[in-house]
Amino acid sequence: METLDLHYVKEDLDMGINAEGVLFKNEQEISKRINEVKDTVKEINLNFQSNLKRVPLVIQECKQLEKLNISHTGIAEVPDFIFELPNLRDLSCCCSFLINFPFSVFKAKKLERLHIRINKDWIIPKEIPNLPELKILEVDLYTSIDLPSNLGILKKLETLTLVTKYTEGDIPPLLLSFKNHPSLKEVSIIDPFYRYRKSLDLSQIAKILSTCKNLEILKLCGYSVDKKHKDLSLIKNLKVLELRHLLPEGNIFDSIKELNNLKRLCIWGSEFKITQIPDIFSNMSELQEFSFAGNMITELPLSLYSLPKLKVLEIGSTGISMLDDKIGSLKTLEEIHIYDCILEKIPNSIYELPNLKILNIEENIFNESAISKIKENIGTLSKKGQKIQLTYDRQGYRQMIKKLRVCDDNSMSQENYVKFCLSAIKENPNAIKYVNPEKLAGYYAQLCMAVIKQSCFALENIDPAALGKQYYKICKEAAKSYDIGNAFKFIRDDCLSDKEYLLVSIEAALHNRTSDFLDNFNTEAFQKRFNKEIYERICWVSVLHNPRTAAKKI
Repeated sequence: METLDLHYVKEDLDMGINAEGVLFKNEQEISKRINEVKDTVKEINLNFQSNLKRVPLVIQECKQLEKLNISHTGIAEVPDFIFELPNLRDLSCCCSFLINFPFSVFKAKKLERLHIRINKDWIIPKEIPNLPELKILEVDLYTSIDLPSNLGILKKLETLTLVTKYTEGDIPPLLLSFKNHPSLKEVSIIDPFYRYRKSLDLSQIAKILSTCKNLEILKLCGYSVDKKHKDLSLIKNLKVLELRHLLPEGNIFDSIKELNNLKRLCIWGSEFKITQIPDIFSNMSELQEFSFAGNMITELPLSLYSLPKLKVLEIGSTGISMLDDKIGSLKTLEEIHIYDCILEKIPNSIYELPNLKILNIEENIFNESAISKIKENIGTLSKKGQKIQLTYDRQGYRQMIKKLRVCDDNSMSQENYVKFCLSAIKENPNAIKYVNPEKLAGYYAQLCMAVIKQSCFALENIDPAALGKQYYKICKEAAKSYDIGNAFKFIRDDCLSDKEYLLVSIEAALHNRTSDFLDNFNTEAFQKRFNKEIYERICWVSVLHNPRTAAKKI
């Protein structure tokens, strides 16, 4: 056997994730499985075996082992024998219980990929460049820390991924040692918890990467960037650009229009606040895939329909209500994904696309007659030998929310606008983030109270400034929800007085069902604002209501 897969992912019904892999095992069981294949195994995956507290000793006998994943286990130390394995090339050790950086990693001279988690109070050793064969470095940062200034000396490094998973602190700048790097092909800088909006110096990154002649792929997610993002245009050799959930100043497309070597362009996230895509595609003759989602544009630029090599067009969660007949000129198009928009019909020219294989029109507002006509036309093409996969589920889904996002509230009376907003929040309480508080005036607080009673998670999308003194009442109501343990982080404590925040916290403690609720108060900011007596008061209310929270009391 070359691969021994003992990974485990637990079930999460809310996220639609089914349990998979091997259930939790103890060290003895895992060691037995490894021992059975120790002479031939090349890959061992122990990901998420959280009962595992140390690396099984039998692994040191796996002389053919090339790839080892011990991430998300209970392991506190990576023993030296791991790095003495003669063929080890790939190591993942993202473990929250690791005491410090495994310095012996530098003995693994054949290592080509390292995925590691940097825990709080760690330092990253300057010796990382002593891994001469390293091609892929993935670092999960759980603390704000400077990277070794000589990291760019890794001359064979092709892929660098930095994931910032901490809530406070700056983003480390891209190091000057990467200037003119001979091998770097892909850079990803990602904040998966993008609501914290840490600032990213995109100008500094672009200026360094523009000197890397082999750089082809750049992926950024979750940061705030200033107007200097226009320096993106310096990275002329880019072939793939993925920008997700960035909060830029101005229109990000203004920084992209000169990147005429792009083959794949992905812009996702409502944070871009793009209302119109500039007509810039006439300079992008190499573009093969364009993906755009989350912004309420109402039309696509005409130059998009002139791309000679476009194979995939993906437009999601927009205000697009129609496609131009010129889409039929995209003869290389193989996939069309126009979902979660407000399309009622598609142009007949779509059926003239000779290479079309997938047509996805889910979550629009086609009626049954329109869907039947589309099926009929696709059926006719099928008889001629062109097979097209059609998906069209959930027509009418969230249509009021989408219409709210593109409506002209200035043309509506306040009474009609209030009704319009009510219809949208009945579909989804998070639609509250798309309403115009100024237009609603006094009705905004009433709508906010209505959505909070539906879901306390809507706190994330409520505007405290527009509510004024009413914000306290909204938070107090949200605190009565049994889901408040997971939603408490959305409460803006800076918009509440000390007394108000204390009362909201106690109310939440009386209804909380999560075990880590007290983490909300184990922060430096809370300790500065309130004394120990207040902290103890919240803790005891929490523990008396939910004893499981006692483990988080400090």
